[in-house]
Amino acid sequence: MRDIRSDLRERANLLEEQIKAAQAQFEKHVEQIKGEHDSRLKDLKSELEAVNALLGIEHRRHGGAPSAPKVQAQPQGRKPQQPLADFLIRKLSEVGPLSKDDSQLLTVQEGYFADGDAERGVHAVLMHVAKAGHIRQLPNGDFALPALMEQIRLRRAI
Repeated sequence: MRDIRSDLRERANLLEEQIKAAQAQFEKHVEQIKGEHDSRLKDLKSELEAVNALLGIEHRRHGGAPSAPKVQAQPQGRKPQQPLADFLIRKLSEVGPLSKDDSQLLTVQEGYFADGDAERGVHAVLMHVAKAGHIRQLPNGDFALPALMEQIRLRRAI
């Protein structure tokens, strides 16, 4: 009978190398997934901050904080009747594409913000609504409703 110990050692060494290679590949995938996870968490945390800021604004707008300064800044003492996102979408459908500055001006005129609060709040809402796919940002920076087929799809989904 032939001695196969050297063949078995060779096979064991080959298997150890394959195990090390598989472990290295696994660790590489774990690092890649961790990087993707961290990036996703960063994006979600940023969006959460924006939503919390909007929630604070909405809370103040609906009586959670004294609104005397806002009432003075509002034309004719009007109080907005619909959520800001719905208002912006409605205005885009009525007027067509709007710049961020025009959107801010409309929200102030409608009584959503005092002059100083509009920039950050409108920007956050526009970004959130665009990310949700209800509006889109044009190459020139203006905001508009999605293309006609996308609007039909969105209306069916609602």
